[in-house]
Amino acid sequence: MKATDATEGLTQLQEAQRIVLVSTPTLGLEKISILDALGRVLGEDIVAERDNPPWNNSAMDGFAVRWEDINQEHAIQKPVTLAVIEDVPAGKMPSKTVGAGQAIRIMTGAPIPKGADTVLKVEDTEHTPNSVRVFKPEAQGANIRPQGEDVKKGECIIAKGTQIRPGEAGMLAILAKSFVFVYQRPRVAILSTGDELADLDERFSEEKIINSNSYGIAAAVQEAGGIPFLLGIARDTPAALKEKISHGLTADILVLSGGVSMGDYDFTKTV
Repeated sequence: MKATDATEGLTQLQEAQRIVLVSTPTLGLEKISILDALGRVLGEDIVAERDNPPWNNSAMDGFAVRWEDINQEHAIQKPVTLAVIEDVPAGKMPSKTVGAGQAIRIMTGAPIPKGADTVLKVEDTEHTPNSVRVFKPEAQGANIRPQGEDVKKGECIIAKGTQIRPGEAGMLAILAKSFVFVYQRPRVAILSTGDELADLDERFSEEKIINSNSYGIAAAVQEAGGIPFLLGIARDTPAALKEKISHGLTADILVLSGGVSMGDYDFTKTV
């Protein structure tokens, strides 16, 4: 028999995949914690409810100043001295406004105080608790991260249908999304057929072979995000095969291994 005779009339792999995909219904949604969401598929668009960062903030440790106070060509010869009126660490909102000749000591991530439009890097200054000397000019707006630089309110940040990886999980946390809707994982029933098969927990003789296909398929299902469960082994009779298949039809997907050739004991196609 020619090799082409054995495959004549069989569905090609790509066509079989297409048929399976178009025939498979979309499962419902479930709400889960983002701690359990790795590998799951989003069932909703994730839209930013606020800007991130939510306000202009400092990109450096240094001093928030008015650019017009430090805009000079010969700063090294004639350094500017500014009065430090407040310290603002990250996590604290400034309470004062920067006026002429003033500066606020600021840490990375802290909000820019009113009146300031530039941040001087601490290493470019000489400073005491109450004053700071400026030795070099700086571009207006330097070292400030603008509000909404990373995320703008109303933007769709992660689209429905996206698989959640570590990066998406981190972004969900940035967006204060502790729970999300994801598609349910499909339950996949796996059935192997053949009198020659023995399962791992059976005593088997030399004429038997281990039912390894079921475990390999189960691992592939888990890797793809499904929930596998094994139906065991169907013996080589139509009645036994029908009984096992009827149990498997309660799953979202039924995968059969074996019994698809042209032998006298291959009943999978006919059943």
